[in-house]
Parts: sequence; structure tokens; C-alpha cells
Amino acid sequence: MKKFSIILLLFTIIPILNSCQSEEEIQVIEFQFTDYQVIYVPPDDDNDSYMNTFIDLKAKYPKELSNPEKRTMGSQDLPADYTLSTNSFYLLKDESVVFSVENAMSRGQIMDTLESIVDTSNQIIY
Repeated sequence: MKKFSIILLLFTIIPILNSCQSEEEIQVIEFQFTDYQVIYVPPDDDNDSYMNTFIDLKAKYPKELSNPEKRTMGSQDLPADYTLSTNSFYLLKDESVVFSVENAMSRGQIMDTLESIVDTSNQIIY
């Protein structure tokens, strides 16, 4: 009877312990651009070229853009309605997602979106 109790206890504890595991963390590129926080999850195979794109953007807008940094992030770092996925772009203002595109943005589209923030003649209001 004692063995049965121990086995039963293990079967109840193991699922509880598995549910406590942390969510998968993903490598992202993050930086501040004017009043916005930008989080980009690059494709796994092309991580460095996207970083170079943001470094080029930093050269063009040195005062508006903080240094892009690679870091790991989990979906719990975004508002509850969003989850991080590969090749996704998130634009946050005051800790709220104001614009996001998942699995669909090219480097040119990312640049156009970010440049529209500082281009006063064609500014997108989020």
C-alpha cells in the first residue's frame, strides 16, 4: 500500500511540476526608436543581416534610435494578447503594442515603417 501511495503521489506532482516550467525564450533584436520600443524576432537563419539593417538605421537616425541589442525574451514580456514568433515585428508605446506584424515583414517594410515615424511629411500615427 505504501508503494501505491508513493506512485500515486508522483503521478499527481509531475504534471504540476511540468506546468511550472518557464516558457521558451526567443532571441530578439530590441531598441528604442523615438518614443517607441521596437522588438523584432528575426528568422533563425538570417539573424545577423537584420541586426545590420538596424545598425544602418542607427547611422541614419543617431539621436532617434538607441543601440540595437540582441537579447532573449519570452512571450510573458509582451502584453497578454501577443506571443513572440519568428519573423515578427512589434512596436510598443507606453508598454502597449500599437503595431505588430507576424511572419510577413521584409527588411524594406520594417525600414519604411520605422522611417515613417520620423518623417513629418508622411507620419503614421499609431
